[in-house]
Amino acid sequence: MENTGKKVNSFMKQVVARLKGDDNEVVAQKVARKAMSAMEGQIAALKAQVVDDEQRVEDAQEALDNAIYPTAVFSDNRAYCQRIADAQFCLKSAQESLKETQDSIDFFTALLKDNF
Repeated sequence: MENTGKKVNSFMKQVVARLKGDDNEVVAQKVARKAMSAMEGQIAALKAQVVDDEQRVEDAQEALDNAIYPTAVFSDNRAYCQRIADAQFCLKSAQESLKETQDSIDFFTALLKDNF
C-alpha cells in the first residue's frame, strides 16, 4: 500500500505541474531570451539600414551639387532656385534619417548592454 501512496502522490504532482504550467522563473527566462533576440535582430536590421541611409545622403548631396552647378544654361531663374531648395530639403531629410537610424542603434545597444 505504501508504494501505491507514493505512485498516487507522484501522479498528483505531475497533474499539478501540468495544470500549473511553467513557473515564473522559466517564463522570465523565456521572456528574457526573446527580448534579447528581438533587440539583437533590431540592431542588425538598423545597421543594414545605415548602409542604405548613407547611400541616400550621398545621392542627395550629388543631386544638390547638380542643382547648384548645372552643366547646361538655364532660362528660368525661379526654377533653378527651386531645384536647389528641393535638393537641399532632400539632403537634410536624408541626413536626419541617417541620424535617427544611428540614434536607434545607440539606444538599443545601450538597452541591451544595460539589461542583459
